[in-house]
Amino acid sequence: MRPVARRYMQEFLPAMAAYVVVLFLSTWALRHVEATALRVLLALAPAVPVAAAARAVLRFVRGSDELDRKILLEAFALAALVLTLGSFSLGLLVMADVIPMRADMALLWILPVYCLLYGAFAAIARRRYA
Repeated sequence: MRPVARRYMQEFLPAMAAYVVVLFLSTWALRHVEATALRVLLALAPAVPVAAAARAVLRFVRGSDELDRKILLEAFALAALVLTLGSFSLGLLVMADVIPMRADMALLWILPVYCLLYGAFAAIARRRYA
């Protein structure tokens, strides 16, 4: 494994493990807290480890060679395009009362879907350039 990939795993995996723990704890705590300021902190707490994971991704991209950067950029762009077109289409369907959906659920799924799309497009692009 290349050093940049090793560093990425050492930064990304603990951040995602922390995200799972913080998400579980903040969700549990939100059921027992009434104070608005504390609810804001608890609700936003899972964003901290996600930001650490995003930092790991950025450091990985910056540490990659030109071909890997091209592959990653293509994957990021395609994932963004598919996600934005898909969420726009979903919004139109919800607005037309074709699909019932809560806005909070739609918003919470944006990041996981983007990550899934990015991974798929990165694998496709890597195969194409290999």
